[in-house]
Amino acid sequence: MYGQITAAGSDILSIAVDLQGPDLPRPFHEKAGAEFTTVVDAGTIVTRTFGVRAIPNGALIDEDGILRYSLYGGFDIRKPATKKLVSEFLSSGEVKLTDETPVQGAVDVASLDHFERGLELYGSGDVKGAAVIWREGMELEPDHWNMRKQLWAIEHPDRFYDGNVDYDWQKVQVEEGH
Repeated sequence: MYGQITAAGSDILSIAVDLQGPDLPRPFHEKAGAEFTTVVDAGTIVTRTFGVRAIPNGALIDEDGILRYSLYGGFDIRKPATKKLVSEFLSSGEVKLTDETPVQGAVDVASLDHFERGLELYGSGDVKGAAVIWREGMELEPDHWNMRKQLWAIEHPDRFYDGNVDYDWQKVQVEEGH
């Protein structure tokens, strides 16, 4: 798919949202054999600007810089509806939504404030304080997956950074209400 994107004169910019910096997400980019550029947002710029609360995300931006489509959380180019949407956008410049096209809403500002306060505490070395604030934020917005996963990552780094991300463990955490 990346070849089709670049052949159409377009490109991909990947943004990893990870408060612990670029060293931890880099192996995932390399393991995937990604040919496109990935930058790291170690703060809340992407979250605040685009209302992102989960990953993976996708945005289609036209050649005039206008955001034509976005899906924050659940963007997967391997899904037929998403692949079709991207292919048609590349060939025609048009976004053609269907009943199968995934769409979602944006982040709750109150929970975003908790996310940012937690980041400040984490950045100052107060990991326990950050965890408390993030838990409060997750009470406000349980779907704020960036906050939830950052909390899990600092409390259980082995589930995120030692080889493959442990999605089965994450699923159990959600089922158990963590």
